Amino acid sequence: IVDYKNPTELERFIEEKLRPIPGPASIACATEIEAIINLIKECFPLPVARLIKGGSYVKGTDTQDWSDIDVVLFSKAFENLEDCKKKLPEVIDDLGKRLKKSSWSSRFGSQWLWWGNMANTFPSLGDLGLENHHIHSFDIMPCYDILGPTPSTVQCIKQSFYRKLYLCNDTDEIQMYSMCLLQYQVEFIKTSTMRVKDLIRLVKHWFRTSFAKPTAQNKLPSSYAVELITIFIWQLAGKPVCFSLVQGMRAILKFLVRYTEMCIVWHKHYSPNCMIFKKCIRQGITVRSRPVVLDPTNPTFNMCKNSNAWDEVAHVARRSLLKPLF
Repeated sequence: IVDYKNPTELERFIEEKLRPIPGPASIACATEIEAIINLIKECFPLPVARLIKGGSYVKGTDTQDWSDIDVVLFSKAFENLEDCKKKLPEVIDDLGKRLKKSSWSSRFGSQWLWWGNMANTFPSLGDLGLENHHIHSFDIMPCYDILGPTPSTVQCIKQSFYRKLYLCNDTDEIQMYSMCLLQYQVEFIKTSTMRVKDLIRLVKHWFRTSFAKPTAQNKLPSSYAVELITIFIWQLAGKPVCFSLVQGMRAILKFLVRYTEMCIVWHKHYSPNCMIFKKCIRQGITVRSRPVVLDPTNPTFNMCKNSNAWDEVAHVARRSLLKPLF
């Protein structure tokens, strides 16, 4: 995209190649996604108290050819976090057997894909291709509902939650805590304007096409981190309704070049006076080899903590700024 000669070519690329096209194919796609989510819920071996959906499809940052969907299933059959962790292997195994017996099994790929670092890892349905060649990847995440459905306005509940999360040293349990925040992460991105979502698609495309496939030694920022950085730049510009995508891309690339100065924080879900926030931001600032982009729903997690390729990101961003588009 950086080799385009003018903004018109970039706009045409977004419309023809990136932004999902509305119409019958899009409606059919949405119908199939809901059918799969309902199937997952029906096949889940425990009673489902609440189901939360996330991922680029739900947030509205998906592209024409690919999207990911997270499905978190909360069940009251889990007594607590420890009980959930203990029961997960059996629950997931049972869910897998039921899904493989369903009429959709041939669409789930040749095998289950697994991610995470637990023995009781979470399943993915792999890549499901629909008739319009759009690919969907589903991640299924059973969990104990620590927060409940309406804690976003109850500060005392969230403060207790953040305290437990801050003191937790178990990577697997931290992962489960994070699942309880999914709906608030989705809301934060979903409320962005369509123009901002187009800019997000552009930045993600730049990352996908400008770098080699990520490895353990060369980890790029996550999709969520890219979304947050893009939204921050837009907010910094005064939240314009209409703006040039070329100027937006240029601003983001310049920001990536100066990644050591990056310190992004929002206070919708935790205040500047929150003790957990103060401790975490202090720790993040002391490690200046990594940018600081705190999850707007979780003051304990720097979204850039696990990315270790920032020097390369800055180098490629610097080179991209010399291209014809800019």
